[in-house]
Amino acid sequence: MRFNLLLVLGSILVLSSCKNKKTDTHENSTLLYHEYHDFESVADSRIDSTKAFSGRKSGSLSDKIEYGYGPIKEIKHIPSYESIDHIEVSFKCFMDKKYPDATFVLAIDDDSISKKNIFWDGRPIVPAKFNAWETITISYKVNKKDIRPECFLKLYIWNKGKNAFLFDDISYSFYKD
Repeated sequence: MRFNLLLVLGSILVLSSCKNKKTDTHENSTLLYHEYHDFESVADSRIDSTKAFSGRKSGSLSDKIEYGYGPIKEIKHIPSYESIDHIEVSFKCFMDKKYPDATFVLAIDDDSISKKNIFWDGRPIVPAKFNAWETITISYKVNKKDIRPECFLKLYIWNKGKNAFLFDDISYSFYKD
């Protein structure tokens, strides 16, 4: 009797764990480093206080601001940089219409004597809805040979069409697959 009860409870436990299995795209990845910016404590001319998703401030782009606020990090200062396989960027975006030139850029530059770009990947920013805050998530696969300690990692929005739109609550996650 006790054995049957244990067998039934064990079966229920196994079935329930299968049923509730996560479908997260990162379930087989290890988060190495995460950074988040809500712009509330950032003092920069590219920060605006007219509208924000959270708090009072957001990043702003316009005909006068071509490059949005974003981190520039020396790779050797990113924990476990040698293990990075992909980088995910997520942020809130407010556009009144589609701007085909809005691009989120991941660049790796050797800013030493050679001043050489090692890697550059620009992805279009395309919200599903307009005149509302929309979540944008972009993933970049990176080659480990490009992640060198003497290089700089740059993540930013390139507003090459010089359109007006806002972004807020930006997060950067670095993963090992």
